[in-house]
Amino acid sequence: MSKKKKKPTKGKKKPYKRTYSGWVTADSDAIRAQLPKEGEFFGIVLQILGASILLVKCLDGFTRQIRIPGKYRKRMWCRVGDVVIIMPLYGMKPDEKGELVHRFRKNEVRWLINNKHIPEEFVL
Repeated sequence: MSKKKKKPTKGKKKPYKRTYSGWVTADSDAIRAQLPKEGEFFGIVLQILGASILLVKCLDGFTRQIRIPGKYRKRMWCRVGDVVIIMPLYGMKPDEKGELVHRFRKNEVRWLINNKHIPEEFVL
């Protein structure tokens, strides 16, 4: 007779959780969100025009038509009301056209509002 093999038991849960910026301890509430670099602006999606083109109201006061670049096209899905970082297309009507750089998740938007990077009225 052969002995029955025991099933491997699951290990203890680690006190860490996975975030964008790497491993963070579970008790710390550190959420790091990407901030716009020089020449980039925060924006909020007003309308989806189709063919990976969005209408975005920017924090600098302009409403721009932005496109989702090819490297993000199938990976980054945007909906109306999403907060994004955009980069104006300099040399080609920078007040009317732009390109998407980053889309924020809900917890990152909350962090941006709490740390006063964007005004609360802008998101609502």
